[in-house]
Amino acid sequence: MFDPKIPLNDLPLLPWNFDFDKKEFLKLAIKASEEISKLNWLIYLVPNLDIFISPLMIKESVESSAIENINTTTIKVLQSNALNIESIKWPEKEVLHYHRAILNWFERLKKEDWIWYNFLIELQSIIEPDKNWVRKIPWTVIANNLWEILYTPPVWEDNIVRLLTNLEKFINNSSDDIDALIKMPVIHYQFESIHPFHDWNGRTGRILNVLYLVLSKKLDYPILFLSEYINKTKTKYYNLLNKTTSTWDYSEFIIYMLEWVISQAKATWEKIIKIKELMLEIENKLSKLNIDYHKIVTIFFSKPFLTVWEFEKLLWLARATSNRQIKKLEDNDIISSVKIWKNKLLFIKEFIDLLI
Repeated sequence: MFDPKIPLNDLPLLPWNFDFDKKEFLKLAIKASEEISKLNWLIYLVPNLDIFISPLMIKESVESSAIENINTTTIKVLQSNALNIESIKWPEKEVLHYHRAILNWFERLKKEDWIWYNFLIELQSIIEPDKNWVRKIPWTVIANNLWEILYTPPVWEDNIVRLLTNLEKFINNSSDDIDALIKMPVIHYQFESIHPFHDWNGRTGRILNVLYLVLSKKLDYPILFLSEYINKTKTKYYNLLNKTTSTWDYSEFIIYMLEWVISQAKATWEKIIKIKELMLEIENKLSKLNIDYHKIVTIFFSKPFLTVWEFEKLLWLARATSNRQIKKLEDNDIISSVKIWKNKLLFIKEFIDLLI
């Protein structure tokens, strides 16, 4: 019988005897695939996609960090990302570590097409540079705000590595005939149950979700995220994790995660449509000002906040010419500016509103 105060060293290895082909799962997986297909198609309507997805990931990085009580705002992180590193405060640095981890791992995945457990350790080391290996010391527990123990994860380094090795095999086994969208919640549950690292397991686990969908060819780019959905349904999420552990029945958790995919994929492709419409609107306004409208739109939609120096550099402008163009853009209500410390940051307000 499950006891939350005893380390779960006998966490079952994957896969185990469970019906992954329930009609309810398959019906939701079909709907989720439809929404992801729309998302995959729409992202290619956006120019310079590799650069453009970075601002979209900032929102996820903020939401994921908030789950771990690292509190900041999307605007603060976007602004910090435009500034010199010495000017960035701790919460924003932590969020940008997470953001960098997603981008780095996506590049690795494109080259190697495999998720090793050692890669998870490397991913964790980007998020938490000071502790870059699995837990070696016991006494880690998961507790609520009242310090009531809800779960005690497996202990001892060799046991954690054994469980991660098994998870690695399950992740990369494409011949098991389990739909990737149904398999993803099980991977997420297993990683969270192993809880292999000292801290920030949740952030690594949430990155693993989207990277697995990329690995399984369900998603072309890592822009479908769980954190906002968890923040809206946090109590349900943790209750379902605990219920799965006490009953060894994945059903409700799989349904919850498939509903997340449907909800977030739809919200993301709707946002991309709005961003694309805004880009065309801004281009139309700029075309009337005798300005290099295509280049300006590309710059501001890949770097939501831009220093004056970057504006000059990216457009190859002299200081006087740059100042005249900035004034013209501000006078025509195309861009706005804000002073952060000694820096003037330029931005398109409507784009920032869409990102947050």
